[in-house]
Amino acid sequence: MINNIVIVGRLTKDPKIYEKEGSKLATMCVAITRNYRDQEQNTICDYLYCKAVGKIANNIELYLNKGSLVGITGRMQSRKYEKEGQMHFVSELFIETIKFMSPRNKDEVNKLREIFPIEQVHNSNKEITLRDNDIYEIV
Repeated sequence: MINNIVIVGRLTKDPKIYEKEGSKLATMCVAITRNYRDQEQNTICDYLYCKAVGKIANNIELYLNKGSLVGITGRMQSRKYEKEGQMHFVSELFIETIKFMSPRNKDEVNKLREIFPIEQVHNSNKEITLRDNDIYEIV
């Protein structure tokens, strides 16, 4: 069976981060705009709850906030639970890869330059360039 989802959307609020036994879990809601409007010309969106663990969750905590544009690939999973005698069903997108697609503001670029000093970049075998509008992929 195939279970592969690809979406591009914006975070509806800041991601929530949970930590357990040294591993992080990030949860967030992403709004995906449809290609049409309703009769009153309002934009119609679908909302997907997304989860990520480990390194991806850590990077989500560092770099994403409400309104951030992201591209996500992952798999849908459903679960059910009982609360107050009623059965509830939840579908969630488990993130496998994420691309941060929002342009970076100057403060974020300067913060990244502090994390990756230019001398360190020149001495490494990898070439890293930080520009204001780059898209960074976290796998």
